[in-house]
Amino acid sequence: MVVENVVAAGMSVLALALTVIGAVAYRRAKDRSLLVLTAAFAVFFVKGLALTAFLFLGERDLATLFLISGGFDVAILVLFYVFTLRR
Repeated sequence: MVVENVVAAGMSVLALALTVIGAVAYRRAKDRSLLVLTAAFAVFFVKGLALTAFLFLGERDLATLFLISGGFDVAILVLFYVFTLRR
């Protein structure tokens, strides 16, 4: 259980750092595609927070975890699609 908490927290910290870096890059470049990428990192950060909360609350319903995680993954993939392929 401790390993899962460390991995979830590490994922959240990395996603937060990438969100901040993306926001700074957008502020400097004013490129809308950077804003979409930053939004994807922000969704990834929220997913990490949700996963961390799920683990700390002691929930064991894997179906709910799968649905929540899958929903965030779909949103992230759509944002990455918009960032990379829509020009």
